[in-house]
Amino acid sequence: MKRIERFLEVPFLLPVLLFGLADLQPGACFGSAFKVTPVKILLSHRSPTALLTLKNESDRPLRFQASVFLWTQTPEGKMELSPTRDILFFPPIFSVEPGATRKVRLGTTAAFGTLEKAYRIFFEELPDLEPAGNSTRSQLQIRTRMGIPIFLQPAEIESGSRIDSIAAGAGALRFSVRNTGNTHVNLRGIRVRGLDLAGKSLFERESDGWYVLAEGFRDYEIEIPKDRCEQIARFAIEALLDGGTVSGNLEPSASPCR
Repeated sequence: MKRIERFLEVPFLLPVLLFGLADLQPGACFGSAFKVTPVKILLSHRSPTALLTLKNESDRPLRFQASVFLWTQTPEGKMELSPTRDILFFPPIFSVEPGATRKVRLGTTAAFGTLEKAYRIFFEELPDLEPAGNSTRSQLQIRTRMGIPIFLQPAEIESGSRIDSIAAGAGALRFSVRNTGNTHVNLRGIRVRGLDLAGKSLFERESDGWYVLAEGFRDYEIEIPKDRCEQIARFAIEALLDGGTVSGNLEPSASPCR
């Protein structure tokens, strides 16, 4: 039986479902479908523990292994994970029958400081104890690793974001979306426009966002179209956050093409 592993990142607060691939001939394909709720955990002095519910929506038993990591980010927004003992959870390994649910309890041994701490708990499918079905044909199974964010919130929450370090040159616009608060923000996406002297839009670019952790930042580099570069008098940048939009502008003193 061949095995494919798939990592599933839960985007913000959207519910998650994962479905198997279509039947592959001459062999068979068995996919899995499960859901974890809630899709984000907030722990605090008043609520230092939480429950996660995993529901098996497939037609076969599923086995899982849970693990937790400290979560940091690179300037490009890449996830970095390191071992931690700050988060306790139970059970670490469990099975869920078709249509059934299983609760996973978690809590923390870490101190709640003035800056939010971020972690991720992963649920990884384990191989079946026995081959699915009685068929002797070759089979393909999809196994999924799903990550759920956990945040240890400070007692007093301070929010703030801004567009920072805007610069243009060598045919590209560079800037950062900086989280000046002490808790994470959900950066939904960014929009960049190049405007002429009359304020007419010469080009527009959009890019996805993600979480920006407490006191963190996300760097962007947007290519400027060569045929519009010399006409641009101002760049307008917008970052769409859960709490609203933050903006930034740049009027280049020299050609952004050079």
